[in-house]
Amino acid sequence: MSSSSESRPATINPLEQFTTYPFDTDQTYQQGLASILAGNALSDNSSLDERDELLRRIKIFYFNKTTGNSITIDEVKAYEQSLNQQDLELESLSPPSTGPVDTTTTVPTPSQTNEDTKILSFAEIKELIEAGRLDEIPNNKIIPDSLNDETPSASLVPARKKPWEIVSENQGAIPQDVEV
Repeated sequence: MSSSSESRPATINPLEQFTTYPFDTDQTYQQGLASILAGNALSDNSSLDERDELLRRIKIFYFNKTTGNSITIDEVKAYEQSLNQQDLELESLSPPSTGPVDTTTTVPTPSQTNEDTKILSFAEIKELIEAGRLDEIPNNKIIPDSLNDETPSASLVPARKKPWEIVSENQGAIPQDVEV
């Protein structure tokens, strides 16, 4: 039997988990990243922001897949910004020191990046939709009605041969050791 004095492990915020995940030492992640980069996912002319964005998306996908969480890129960006703001606030509050810097100081992190997400009932969602307040519905993503404006890529695969083209090629090549 377990006693009531035993402490349960504290639940860690998935965003906190993501920022402390050892991507550098995870061999499966490193192999997947190498295969993605081998496929020229990052071109030489892509900007530093584009590279960071792609690497962040890859990390989020892998993290969600391995841990079973479902964090989004927007949540990660908001969390990283809040951490950066906290770091800036701590730097502005602390006086400049001439001694060695203590690198073991940890920054307290918020349990949620935004307000706690409320689970709405069907009636509440219906009211929000009828009132036109779609931005207040949690996890509601606005999908644009337009198509992709990028130019389509050129096909690199040769056109597939028609059945009669395959047959005519095979008939033209009669093996030498077969008597006709």
